Amino acid sequence: MLCLAAALLVSLLLFGRVDAMELNGLYVMSEEELTQLVADLPRGDPLDHLDRRIRFEGKQVPYDQTDNTFYVSQKIEEKSYEGSFSSVGEDCIVCIQDEEILEDKRRAILEGHAFKIWFVTKEAYAVADLIFTGLPVIGIHSDMDELSGEYAGGNMVIQDPDDHDVVTMSAKESQMEAKINDSTGTISFRLHKKDPSEERNLSLLGLGKRSAWKLYPVSEKDEAVSREMMAVYLWNCVCEEDTLRKGMEYAELIVDGEYKGLYYLSPKIGRGYLKLQEEDGLYECEAMREDGTKQYKMIDGSEHPQGSRLLKTYEDMWTAGEQSFSQVDLENYMNYHLYLQAACAVENSVEEYYVTARQMAGGCRFSKIPERSRFVLGMYPKEIGWQSLFVSETIIEDTEYDALVSRIQGLEAQTARRWRTLRKDVLSTDNLLQTACLYEQRLVDSGYIARRGEVGVYVRGCHALHDLIEERMKYLDRYYGL
Repeated sequence: MLCLAAALLVSLLLFGRVDAMELNGLYVMSEEELTQLVADLPRGDPLDHLDRRIRFEGKQVPYDQTDNTFYVSQKIEEKSYEGSFSSVGEDCIVCIQDEEILEDKRRAILEGHAFKIWFVTKEAYAVADLIFTGLPVIGIHSDMDELSGEYAGGNMVIQDPDDHDVVTMSAKESQMEAKINDSTGTISFRLHKKDPSEERNLSLLGLGKRSAWKLYPVSEKDEAVSREMMAVYLWNCVCEEDTLRKGMEYAELIVDGEYKGLYYLSPKIGRGYLKLQEEDGLYECEAMREDGTKQYKMIDGSEHPQGSRLLKTYEDMWTAGEQSFSQVDLENYMNYHLYLQAACAVENSVEEYYVTARQMAGGCRFSKIPERSRFVLGMYPKEIGWQSLFVSETIIEDTEYDALVSRIQGLEAQTARRWRTLRKDVLSTDNLLQTACLYEQRLVDSGYIARRGEVGVYVRGCHALHDLIEERMKYLDRYYGL
């Protein structure tokens, strides 16, 4: 009865004073009408935890508690707002403050406009900001209220305006376990059902149904905000094996009530992602030893004796002079080398990558796949001395590829032919520039660049990236005799 009485009181409070319109579950009222509505109410404390007072598509709305701002994804192409809001509790109504720009959804998104939303109960009211973004939004809530280096429980909400599995706006919710790498800012998470021992697969951002995922922060050094996306595109262009291709999408991230900015979401590379069998091996290059050899760790199944044997075979292969390279996937190593050249990796840097060992008749087959690419397309960290965005005359030396070239006749000529083929199609300069422009336009249209507040810096970064792509392709054409 008390809830019904409170709901009736709020309804009378609202409709007794104004004739309110509605937008997808939100009452639309002018600032004057809202001020009149709450004239007799105090503002403040009774409405703490505003994120518990509102839902979007039945799910929590990602909320930056520090800036008191909610984020909601929308399709950029659609004129009308999508998805439905609802208030939580019969004693609360939620209103959006009417403004002229509210009628122009595309402009509101493009300019990163922050609307005022009002929460009104019979006892008090509160006001927050609401931003409509053209990018997906991920909200993570950890049970410990802070991510650590160990997996801990929590839940996740992800809004995807371009989810083709649904007719309208998609907002998915899942129980999860998450951890953070403090040195890189990378967040790993695993989806599961109510019982953490029961994993679940969920399709996120069109990247396929997976249970293990990673979030990578976009580097502050990347003024174009698209270099790693371009690196993934380059890898997928040169990669000929479907199971080794990668997926990556943008998302705005909020963790435990704090807006973290723009991240890349990608399926976590593992045995399931690469469709490896139980007897196959997967290894990650961790570091470079003092003697110049590389240190690897086994991924998934580190106690498996077969995995240890395959890793030893792989490491010995590059040090034993008489060792045959018959187990190396030459096409893959050639393409990986071309990827490094096209991505303009920094000389002497250790790019993160994985090695797969697939069991085959008569032995196994070793392949490489990049993990992430931080030092790409001019994005050089200052601590190793590169200052210019236009340094393009230095090609990284891939020691494994060099070892193959020294022992396998005609591999360099084969690599050059492969380069020429790629340049006629997927790696044409026009295609690369158009792809970069698509990423850039998407970020602009989403409103992220306007909200970032550094439009001039972004434009210069994009121009620098275009120049570097053109210079890089010209240089490699000369290098490979095209």
